[in-house]
Amino acid sequence: MLRLRRCARLSGAGGNPAGRGLHSLPSAQLRSYFLQFFESQGHRVVPSASLVPPGGDTSLLFVNAGMVPFKQAFLGLDGGAETRGYSKATSAQRCVRAGGKHNDLDQVGLTRRHHTMFEMLGNFSFGDYFKEQAITMCWRFLTQELGLPVDRLHVTVLESDEEARQLWKKIAGLADHKILQLDEKENFWAMGDSGPCGPCSEVFWDLGDHIADPDERFLELWNLVFMQFFRNEGENELHALPSCSVDTGMGLERVASVLQGVPSNYHTDAFVPLLHEVASVLDSRRSSASRKSFSSALEEELDPSKDRFGTGKEIQTLRIISDHLRATYALLHDGVFPSNVGRGYVLRRIIRRAIRHAQQLGVQGGADGILASIAVPGWSEAAGFQQMRAIVSNEERAFEEMLRNGRGAIEKAFSKAQLAQTVLSGTDAFRLYDTYGIPLDITQVLAEEKGLSVDVEGYDACMKEHKQQTSDRSAFAGHHTQRSQVTEQSSTATTATLKSEFVGYDQLDVPDSRVLDSWSLPNKKKGASDEFSVILDRCPFYPEGGGQVGDRGHLLIVSADGSQRTVIPVENTTKSNDDAIALKCSLPKGVTYAEVSALLYPADGQEPTVQAVVDRKFHAGCAVHHTATHLLQRALKAELGEHVTQAGSQVTNDRLRFDFAHFGALSTDEMAGVEARVNEFASAELDVTTVQLPREEAERSGAICNFGDKYGDVVRVVQVGGSNTAEGEPADAPVSSEFCGGTHVNNAREVLPFALVSEGSVAAGTRRIEAVAGQAGARYLQAKAQTLSDVADQLSTTPAKVVERVTKMQKQMKQLESRAQALGDVLATLPSTPLASGRIDGAISVPLVELHALDLPGGGEFSKVLKRRAEFLAEQSAPGSVLVVLLGSQVACIANPEAKVHAGKLLQQMVKPLGGRGGGNASFAQGSVPAELTPQEFARRVLCE
Repeated sequence: MLRLRRCARLSGAGGNPAGRGLHSLPSAQLRSYFLQFFESQGHRVVPSASLVPPGGDTSLLFVNAGMVPFKQAFLGLDGGAETRGYSKATSAQRCVRAGGKHNDLDQVGLTRRHHTMFEMLGNFSFGDYFKEQAITMCWRFLTQELGLPVDRLHVTVLESDEEARQLWKKIAGLADHKILQLDEKENFWAMGDSGPCGPCSEVFWDLGDHIADPDERFLELWNLVFMQFFRNEGENELHALPSCSVDTGMGLERVASVLQGVPSNYHTDAFVPLLHEVASVLDSRRSSASRKSFSSALEEELDPSKDRFGTGKEIQTLRIISDHLRATYALLHDGVFPSNVGRGYVLRRIIRRAIRHAQQLGVQGGADGILASIAVPGWSEAAGFQQMRAIVSNEERAFEEMLRNGRGAIEKAFSKAQLAQTVLSGTDAFRLYDTYGIPLDITQVLAEEKGLSVDVEGYDACMKEHKQQTSDRSAFAGHHTQRSQVTEQSSTATTATLKSEFVGYDQLDVPDSRVLDSWSLPNKKKGASDEFSVILDRCPFYPEGGGQVGDRGHLLIVSADGSQRTVIPVENTTKSNDDAIALKCSLPKGVTYAEVSALLYPADGQEPTVQAVVDRKFHAGCAVHHTATHLLQRALKAELGEHVTQAGSQVTNDRLRFDFAHFGALSTDEMAGVEARVNEFASAELDVTTVQLPREEAERSGAICNFGDKYGDVVRVVQVGGSNTAEGEPADAPVSSEFCGGTHVNNAREVLPFALVSEGSVAAGTRRIEAVAGQAGARYLQAKAQTLSDVADQLSTTPAKVVERVTKMQKQMKQLESRAQALGDVLATLPSTPLASGRIDGAISVPLVELHALDLPGGGEFSKVLKRRAEFLAEQSAPGSVLVVLLGSQVACIANPEAKVHAGKLLQQMVKPLGGRGGGNASFAQGSVPAELTPQEFARRVLCE
């Protein structure tokens, strides 16, 4: 982007300040024109990819540029044009820049161009055309297709890229003064520290000479990146690539603002309808009319005669909420759900930032919340909108509850900071997080409203200490989330292009598989490798995916001459890439990987026979719990409402875990209803069938698809029920219909019995259910029945009467507690004369102490009465007195302020030599002494004459 003051050298005719006079092209039409133009130039139109980076790319939180979905193509790791089917492509890619290195979140709403989510129009060449054709198409589209005036366009090039400069002069006829040469900081692009890189050239639009600041006057429209070099990490030297590529990007909203002749992206048709919706809802929810209405602020902003970009709180809030809503629904659609980590936490920040800006201006949430009440053009009519809206509503409700619960602590912490100085301590900030769940970024926003800053270093130190203390508590959670990192351990670059044929839907034993690749998995703890991975051409093992764990089993490797037979256990199955299935194997005892490798790749070239055998019992257990998961989702929707949306799942051979969007804990009746519905579905003995359908047809059929999952043009749909009742009659609607690639049972009866194990919260607005089914369900219910029987034996009753007996015992306990309370009231106020009095010598000396005692058996049960009795006796004592009160084995010390004695320290001095313990504050302390110690013995050992 052009940021140097040398921008001033980019001068032109100036012309119409806002570009009025150009044809006002709607954003949707602009997108279509762009894609159609490049399609006519031989490019493949590629749909916008998910905002979640493809292929498990962990280097990015989100897709933040148009080229991200094509990274593998640019790196030459996707098999080339023959595999992908094209050598040049075009797309209109949704992008998010909110989190990580590329984070525009805090600028959104305050500037004309920054957005959380935007669309990047781009054209790409993978070893096809290069600079000349890229510049030609760029210039033709801008000047001929869009009709932009040449005198308003300027370009930049890398100062050493003379080729690009000459091409611009030749193709566009630009004079030297309209081609600005910049250094590598501005006009050189690299994919990372290591990888393809090259010079770039940018096209700018002159907004007019009425704008004095060159950084504001010249608007970047299009960036052309010419990948012609490769740079190794740590090296400055550039190596020429054997084939060059092109990556270009042009912001849809920016170009639309130029074509529509408006002063900012927010004035375009991409935002104006949403701004009106937001203004209407905010005005209806505002508690005070003392400020300007949002609608009037918007009218002023959009007044074409004023050509303004306002800085008032109302208009900034409208921009922020409109922008954040677009991003929120796009992220939810692509499978990002609010959470406390990673992408989910960024989404949570986006939602909360929007809510907070509304709250600051007196907007109240209401039953559905602020954001969830707003109709979002382009999303409100989309499939799944109601589920996404429910997630937003749940998130807003949880955020408001968090602030409400922590309000007292927040105000106390801020008051403390304001008295001391203007910095909230890291300890107090961490306490707000640890106790009330208020994250640091929200604390910072709230503190800023009070004119305070937060000690972030101190907060980080507290967080680090907290994590160290809790690091050993996550063993159970880790047990169910182990993942093999085979994709990172592969020894060959060719693994990325290998393909396995999955045959596990129909076949669990393949007698003649062939090994395509294998590699050792180093063991960091043991040093020597005891695991390795294998990729087979035909594979019956289901790879971990869609929430289902990978299959287990074994490989039987038989040498070509039959002299060697080796059984290799398969511990897990994952995907090495989109097409290759990797089996994580363990070495048999006494066998090395070198020996296995020699067996797989014999020197004589005679390939061994490899029999791949899936553990049928494990596989069947996974199938049962996967079908049960589908039925569980249907039951939850029926019991709680259609807003229930899957937020994650895990399916193993002996249990399932299902996370879903819902605003509160399930009641006992709701839990029972869900469990009963699943068992009812299963008892109907419905057939479970699969069908391959075009994606659009599957969506129209109502089949549930998980937002964010990758689906092809043809999808696999798993249905429970839905068969014809009789010839000529319409088909019954299926009980459950979902996009799914997992394994399932043939009939729902195999899910019986189904039992819920637990239900709880995993994040604000997200609940988690754990359940068991089939044989695992039978074992669980049998164990519960045995436990009930054991309890009945302890209570000397039958299992059927356990509840009755426990209810009776609870009633008796309440009666006893009531009597104990009455007795305590009597004990607390019994008149008393001192058992003894005297002085205490030691580190703390007291001239006169009165000892009052009631010699009672036990004593622990009297601890609640002790303080009341001590306070009662203190009221009867002279000013400046110190009293010691014994009630059974319980002891209290109460010191009148005039005595100038610290009760807590004095009590410890008295009871510690006696084998007791206790403590307290300056006026009152409480503790205990050994039960066998009589009041008389206590007086003899503690008091002096």
